[in-house]
Amino acid sequence: METNQKQFLYRLYFVASILIVLGLGIGYKIFHIQYIDGNNYRLVAKNNTIQNKTISPERGNIFSDDGSLLAASTISYDIFFDGVTVSNSNFAKFSSSLAKDLSDLLEKDYDFFYDKLRYAKENGKRYYLIQRNVSVEHLNKIKKMPLFKLGGVSGGLIVEKKNLRDYPLNKIAERTIGWERKIKDNKFNGVGLEHAFGSVLRGKDGMQLMQKISNGKWKPIYSNNQIEPVSGSDLYTTLNVGFQDITHHSLLEQLEKFQADHGTAIVMETSTGEIKAISNLGRTDEGKYYERLNYAVGENYEPGSTFKLMSVIAALEDGKADLDTMVDTENGILSFYGAKVRDSKEGGYGIISLKDAFKYSSNTGIVKIINDAYKDNPEKFSNRLYNMGLNDKLGVSILGESNPKIPHPKDKDWSGLSLPWMVYGYGVLLSPLQILTFYNAVANGGEMVKPIFVKKNKFKSKKIILNPSIASKSTLNKAKFLLENVVNDDGGTGSNIKSSIYKIAGKTGTGQVDYSSDDIQYISSFVGYFPADKPMYSCIVVIHKPNKKMGYYGNTVAAPVFKKIADKIYSLTPKNKKTISVEKNYLNEIMNVDSLILVDNNFSEIKGKNLKNILPMLENLGYKVRMSGGGIVIKNYKLNKTKKSIEVELI
Repeated sequence: METNQKQFLYRLYFVASILIVLGLGIGYKIFHIQYIDGNNYRLVAKNNTIQNKTISPERGNIFSDDGSLLAASTISYDIFFDGVTVSNSNFAKFSSSLAKDLSDLLEKDYDFFYDKLRYAKENGKRYYLIQRNVSVEHLNKIKKMPLFKLGGVSGGLIVEKKNLRDYPLNKIAERTIGWERKIKDNKFNGVGLEHAFGSVLRGKDGMQLMQKISNGKWKPIYSNNQIEPVSGSDLYTTLNVGFQDITHHSLLEQLEKFQADHGTAIVMETSTGEIKAISNLGRTDEGKYYERLNYAVGENYEPGSTFKLMSVIAALEDGKADLDTMVDTENGILSFYGAKVRDSKEGGYGIISLKDAFKYSSNTGIVKIINDAYKDNPEKFSNRLYNMGLNDKLGVSILGESNPKIPHPKDKDWSGLSLPWMVYGYGVLLSPLQILTFYNAVANGGEMVKPIFVKKNKFKSKKIILNPSIASKSTLNKAKFLLENVVNDDGGTGSNIKSSIYKIAGKTGTGQVDYSSDDIQYISSFVGYFPADKPMYSCIVVIHKPNKKMGYYGNTVAAPVFKKIADKIYSLTPKNKKTISVEKNYLNEIMNVDSLILVDNNFSEIKGKNLKNILPMLENLGYKVRMSGGGIVIKNYKLNKTKKSIEVELI
């Protein structure tokens, strides 16, 4: 019995000793945490609950050449309620009147807001949503409402700002306007103008002290150390909204008609190089079209017959040929090392001049003239093309420009076929924009200007000259004659788009792709300028892989798009308006504006119409258009004929 008592006491002493040691250890740890490492732990806790958070700045807007918005930053606010920080007395005193004011402003039932406020208060919700997407005007009124006017702590008001990006043209010019997203570590990716000029548009981040509350939410703490963000700068582009709409829909209509894989169309102002419209449309598996890639800038291809202009200019400039140089097309077939050059016309064109060979786009005629002239010194031909700037990138502001390729005898892959093949555009690689820039130089008297997408400032663009003269005046005059002949002379490959009102100059192109396979596909193109006597705009249309059963030649597929674009743009030029006075509703007919008829300036039918379709017409009639509202469909209008202005209210 005594032994058992001793064992029990030993165990008791042992347990008590352990508890004393543990107690001393815990006491020491508490003392250590409180007085030795306390500051460090308090700092860690503070860093986990109170931090400076980045405030994103408002991104700069992107405007068209007339000040219309192409991309805009819109700001909205989400309103939350902190039911913990508001005292019971303040909540009882002000919650009902707050719910009433919210109901009146946001047009929802009183009970809807009162139930939200009461639920958040009774359940201790610290970040309870009251209303999303509140405008700045409504926010300013909400801040003055009962309870909320007491501030973020006493009033429980939490405001979360959201920067959104709005594109008024929707899918039109989507790839050119582009987008930009932040990846990490202040790095960004994107496409188009949004990304190319991201450093201008972004602005500078601000800093806001934030406190972490329940459910991982962060609540702003207003202090004197807050750093306001700096808004980004606006960007003024050369794009014209009316021209862009015309170009987009003209291209889209033809792509759908010929079930093509993809296509691009560009309009450039001749004297300045300003890009007025650019459309890039690719086909989905469902047969729909959208701006998938910037084909105009980034896709190089074998241009086919549109390259004949470059070949002929080289020969004219070097004195190797003239317009009256005669050539035998030899039944429409030439053979080089077993490979064939064929004319589209079976049997060829017989013996014809260079002038007619260009007009008919005779492959055998052009190839034979150039090959005979340079076969003993092909380097001279390539050097001439290099001197004209064809082997150089344009250096445009939009990222992703493709590298041009002009074959040269010094290249490792040069062969006996290289010269005859490159004469009519095979083995050569150029982008649509690079081809257009060369044709534009011909229209511009030889001065090659850099294509530009952005103005120097709101009112002025800076012309950049890439080559003061690609050739002599004599050669350029002959080249212009050849291009006019293609469209305006009988038998020219582009004669189907001849206009009785103004002259078009240009060249058709029909190139083959996948020609090594059994299923040969085609690239249809037309490039030129208008009006031919005093060029204002140059334009290129390139359509890839149209349905061969429906047509594939450049004059059938691409040229009609050029004509439609040129007609509409020409009609919108004020000095040409009287020239095209076929009938009172002519503009409506060519603009395809939902059967809208403006007879004797009667505007009664514009209600319910799409503003982007009607805007060019209103401006053409000399009216200054002012807009208000949130959409693009006209709800109402107010006309002032004396001041030549019209105010439209949008839905």
